[in-house]
Amino acid sequence: MVWMTARRAVLVGLYVAGLSQAATLLRYPYLQNVRADRATILWTTRESGEGTVQFSSDSSFSRVVIARTRSFLPAETQLAATFYQYQAEITGLTISTEYRYRVLVDEEDVAPKEDLRFRTAGDGPFTFLALGDSGQATPAQAQLAQLMLKETPALILHLGDIAYESGTYDQFQKNYFDYYKDLMKRVPFFTTPGNHEYVTNFAAPYLAVHAPPTDTVPLADRGRYYSFDWGNVHFISLDSNQPLADAVGGTGPMLQWLESDLQKTQQTWRIVFFHHPPYLVSNHEDDEADALVRSNVVPVLDKYPIDLVLNGHEHNYQHTLPLRGGQPIDPGFGPVYIISGGGGAVLHPVFPNPLQVYAEGANHYLRAEVQGLRMTIHAIRADGQEIDKFTIEPRFAVNQGPPQISSDAVVNAASFTRALAPGMLVSIFGQNLGQRATQASSFPLPTQMFGTTVTLNNVPLPLLYVSPNQINAQLPFALLGEATLRVSNPNGASEARVSIFQAAPGIFSVAPNPAILHASGTLVSAASPAQPGEMVSIYSTGLGDVNGSIAAGQPAPSPPLATRVPVQAQLGTTSLTPTFAGLAPGFVGLYQVNLQVPTGLSSGAYKLQLVATGTSSNPVNLSVR
Repeated sequence: MVWMTARRAVLVGLYVAGLSQAATLLRYPYLQNVRADRATILWTTRESGEGTVQFSSDSSFSRVVIARTRSFLPAETQLAATFYQYQAEITGLTISTEYRYRVLVDEEDVAPKEDLRFRTAGDGPFTFLALGDSGQATPAQAQLAQLMLKETPALILHLGDIAYESGTYDQFQKNYFDYYKDLMKRVPFFTTPGNHEYVTNFAAPYLAVHAPPTDTVPLADRGRYYSFDWGNVHFISLDSNQPLADAVGGTGPMLQWLESDLQKTQQTWRIVFFHHPPYLVSNHEDDEADALVRSNVVPVLDKYPIDLVLNGHEHNYQHTLPLRGGQPIDPGFGPVYIISGGGGAVLHPVFPNPLQVYAEGANHYLRAEVQGLRMTIHAIRADGQEIDKFTIEPRFAVNQGPPQISSDAVVNAASFTRALAPGMLVSIFGQNLGQRATQASSFPLPTQMFGTTVTLNNVPLPLLYVSPNQINAQLPFALLGEATLRVSNPNGASEARVSIFQAAPGIFSVAPNPAILHASGTLVSAASPAQPGEMVSIYSTGLGDVNGSIAAGQPAPSPPLATRVPVQAQLGTTSLTPTFAGLAPGFVGLYQVNLQVPTGLSSGAYKLQLVATGTSSNPVNLSVR
């Protein structure tokens, strides 16, 4: 009986221990969508349960996020058994900070022996790796994976054809996750789908196992293309498969999205990556997808200062001259195109091409070192040898010297006089002020455009427009007296002393007429004069601080905020009191003055000025009939 009791105790202990064992880990934790303030962590297990991630910037693992769980049935995956995928979205992270993490299912650590950590995006130099066409489970793929494991990249770009031959769930596990699991647990992979991913159910497995950024991407296309920033680089991943064909056929939004994305980015560097290369002389030269890229994607890229385009598809290495419109151009005025399709797949031969700087039929990956205004690209062969190395600089660095503010060239944006006032729109003139002509497209206004910033007494100013020779910005409210204005960009800085007065009115013009509108919203002009007794609106800047709280760069609210100082209008010899003087609702730094034209005026052009704190604006003509 004693023996039986002891045996029963042992068996019960084993049973209880078995019930508390951690779930069986099938796919190691891997990182997606790591940025300055967030990260996504995924993993899979055989058994279901509640998944959580514990993490911290020290060793306390004091923060916890519950993961979303998705079951994958054999009918969907064509695998022998069901598996469960966990996805934890971590937000509120600190820029450029290393975090340690662990993953749990039902409060049991499923990877207890793994040293799991990652670093968020940040400012300053960083390195990224890139490769394409890796997933054929070849010895070369294994060699490259081991070489890459010795690197210390911030992120890795994969240029497509990740899981040969058909992009199935089984092939993703065997030809992708199993090869790079030790990298993926500490470095995020940002991918683009290749044609082999589309073989299985319109790339459904590819979409299921990845969690890229979704910001601004139309809901139906999320996961297929996206963009993100890392340091001073803006990365764009396109899908050169069906989404491109749909966009060309007028049924898909990707090309419109691309144009909008390029218009909005303010980063110094712009790197675009997708699978099908536009310029190649090799195995896929006549592919329809390559031709669609060449005729539809390249023209969009050529409109903007793109620095680097990365592609796969060809199983070799090709590096072009800077190109625009398919023709060589001076460095900095067109992107360099690199085909890096030698990530492990069976190689394709290379042939001479006048656009090429260097080409080699080699299994390889790329290492890109971003250091301010210099990016150095290394192509590393599977034997560890460097087969190519070159440096590129953005157009800003190639084409321009340090900024120079012209003498007495910080002026009222309406009247171009030197007197300035709080909240005013100002124009700054000079040389090498900005990289290219660009204007803000959303509110609040940005304080940086393509590396250019403007400060007033070290306070960043909201920017409306930046070009090499002119900047339009808004001054802060509630700032008076002498101040130092500073224009900075990656090439240097320039300063000017300015004086800020209570008010310094200036009336805008819509050449050749002043910015005065009828109540209908049409412009007052000699052909459409104001009527005696009519209410008109005069648009100006420099009327000073307002009653109410508003930050520079923010659109004015409705109901509108009136000026703190009284504003008068001088029409000919008559002094008039406006019915309203304050910020124009929905606009930044624009003031609206509503004025009733006196009755009894005879037809003609009358000199009009706004007056505040004894300071008169530039004179304009108000046509009356």
